[in-house]
Amino acid sequence: MRDNDQQLVIRAQQGDRKAFGKLVRRYQDKVLYLAYDIVGNYEDAQDVAQNAFLRAMNGLKKFKAQSTFSTWLYRIVVNMSIDHKRSIARRQHYSFDEPAITDSDHTFKDLLNEDKKLPDEIVELKDFGDRVRMIVQTFPTNQQVAFVLRYFHDMEMNEIANVLNCKAGTVRSHLFRALSKLRTVLKDYNEP
Repeated sequence: MRDNDQQLVIRAQQGDRKAFGKLVRRYQDKVLYLAYDIVGNYEDAQDVAQNAFLRAMNGLKKFKAQSTFSTWLYRIVVNMSIDHKRSIARRQHYSFDEPAITDSDHTFKDLLNEDKKLPDEIVELKDFGDRVRMIVQTFPTNQQVAFVLRYFHDMEMNEIANVLNCKAGTVRSHLFRALSKLRTVLKDYNEP
């Protein structure tokens, strides 16, 4: 019989490392993909995922089951992914070798504008899903995370609200703005 998350969490809280190992195996792919969808880099996503599991293991005794284990774990992954992106932005901002880059320096049209010099990986994107992922990476953080959780990870509004620690109405607002931006960019991209 397959143990449910609640049983595994209780056993792990009592010191059963195998129980926590089962939770890791159960969620490792989802955690990695979620981290990747937010940070946009596979190696960074691996680091975020590993650190998220370490943080979850160290904080498991404090987990009170006010939400599901998966929601709690996803909240850790989202927060660590956001922190990771901010850390990278700060390092780029303070680099003496390269000019400072801020979110406002890149618009959606810039991302897809063929007149600008773009990285080969963006210019050569042919697959619609990859194009959407690249566009979503440019969204403000809350819009990006809400979009990723809803459309890449098929989470319900209330679950997203729990992960983002906000109200479902706020999630709907983030999604509305994200979808509006996505439609605009894709429309502009497809125009001759």
